[in-house]
Amino acid sequence: MVYYFVSSDQLRKHFQVIEINHSLTSLGLYHCPKPIIISNPFYLDERVATLVGLLPDGCVVKDLMRIDFAQKKDLTKVDLFEDSLISIFSSVCNPLRRLDKSDGTLHSYTNSKVLAHFIHYVLDVSKSDQPTKIPSWIFNSPRNVRLSYLQQAWDMEGTILKKLREIRFAVRDKGFATDMQKLLLTFEIDSHLTFAPRPYMSSDQYRISIYRKENFERFKEIGFRIPFLKYRFQQLCNKYKINSG
Repeated sequence: MVYYFVSSDQLRKHFQVIEINHSLTSLGLYHCPKPIIISNPFYLDERVATLVGLLPDGCVVKDLMRIDFAQKKDLTKVDLFEDSLISIFSSVCNPLRRLDKSDGTLHSYTNSKVLAHFIHYVLDVSKSDQPTKIPSWIFNSPRNVRLSYLQQAWDMEGTILKKLREIRFAVRDKGFATDMQKLLLTFEIDSHLTFAPRPYMSSDQYRISIYRKENFERFKEIGFRIPFLKYRFQQLCNKYKINSG
């Protein structure tokens, strides 16, 4: 499989680059004492796509001082987020955790300015004050990389309606929704985009809806890993006599 990788020129555009050896590179910023170490070359592979797919439920803080991830419905995703950071960025210290007792949300964060710059400028992840989007490199990556992104994104923002006639993805940014439709089409999954005003909520919604048996069959490759959604998808497959194996 041929992965895209980050070029040396792209790294030097944003960082102080020191090549440690033939397989490791140190990235730093002026007036920032803590560098990060990345593999050399740095491949945009399934691990990176998984991390980026989780981040719509997190953020690169707008001042580029911290990466934050929050989760309430499936706390195993916090473990996945932390494991992904540690495995990809070998010099990042273990992320910290904070529980919001008011609503049970578990936050995981790392205070690394260099890492925040890397994820924003190199991995093309939006800052918290910018509209969410799918990074451009995802679209051009091999199928398994695109799949890794989709699997995490749909776990974060997807659901299956109770009557088992629709798989839905709901977000507030139209650009993110249209990006998602385009990425689904690379798996031959047709979808519908609708706008849903929510007058009593802080933001409106754009909803991607997947209907029909043939699209449900193609969605099997993406699927769900969160137990409730995994169970409901199994129910949907049973209803439409789709082999879910």
